[in-house]
Amino acid sequence: MPQEVFLTLPLVIDRLPLVPQAVVEALLTGMSYALVAAGLALIWGVVDIVNFAHGEYMMIAMFVTIYMTNTLGFDPLFALPVNIVFLFVLGYLTYKFIIAKVMDAPMLAQIFATFGLVLIIRYGMLFLMGSETKTVEQFMFSGSSVLFAGDTFGALSLIIGHSALATAVISVLSLGVLFVFMNRTKTGKAIRATSQDWEAARVMGIDPDRVNAITWGVGLAMTGIAGTMVSTFFPVQAELTPVTWTLIAFASVALGGFGSVLGAAFGGVGIALVEKLGTVLLNPSYKELYVFVVFIVALLLRSEGYLGGD
Repeated sequence: MPQEVFLTLPLVIDRLPLVPQAVVEALLTGMSYALVAAGLALIWGVVDIVNFAHGEYMMIAMFVTIYMTNTLGFDPLFALPVNIVFLFVLGYLTYKFIIAKVMDAPMLAQIFATFGLVLIIRYGMLFLMGSETKTVEQFMFSGSSVLFAGDTFGALSLIIGHSALATAVISVLSLGVLFVFMNRTKTGKAIRATSQDWEAARVMGIDPDRVNAITWGVGLAMTGIAGTMVSTFFPVQAELTPVTWTLIAFASVALGGFGSVLGAAFGGVGIALVEKLGTVLLNPSYKELYVFVVFIVALLLRSEGYLGGD
């Protein structure tokens, strides 16, 4: 019989000193979850097509970072602008040559189109990069620091990983730039107008097809940033990694609100908290189960998410 998911109350109490560390880790990794989810929510909310290959595109950025770092000798930060541009162009072209062809097709055809991208990208990367788990070998922000040490419920300390902290900072800055772009620029306002009513946007002189292509580019650029930074502390495997991050993105969007970029970002932090606390207090072997449970509960209780739509 497999180990039980739920522990007895005394064992849970014994693990309470680990909760502060889990919360800190959740807040740091949650920002990268938020960035990935925001990219998915942006595409979903504007183009109204579910991108099942979201995790696969992120995996591309992760492998580009690993190649530039381990083979070419660059620090991962140098891969950041490369992945932003590369994923934007990739997203733009994906829309133009694939998604645009199925925009007026039945939903099943749209699902098959993005699921086809899942298979092409995943097994293409498996062919190019192999099935081995790969990690970044160097990073200027490697290492960790002890933020706090003391005695509460026993020995308590808070350890901050420099890679996770750098990832969180860049994720917050990226979300801030996305917010400014969406609310202060002409293109961002065109994207918002198209998401609200594409027919009215067309009457106002906005080209919805161009806006949709840019939206795919921006949404995948967000995953490019996340993939670059996450690869500094998260191992990459061509078959398993994209599944994990696609699940996280969908659960975050479901929790925060379908089509709501801000809600998806908050949902990402919420998913990270559920995952980390479940790992610490219950059983680390079932961390993906906790995410699935939140995903299903969010769908059942409130389809628009707890923060609603934009």
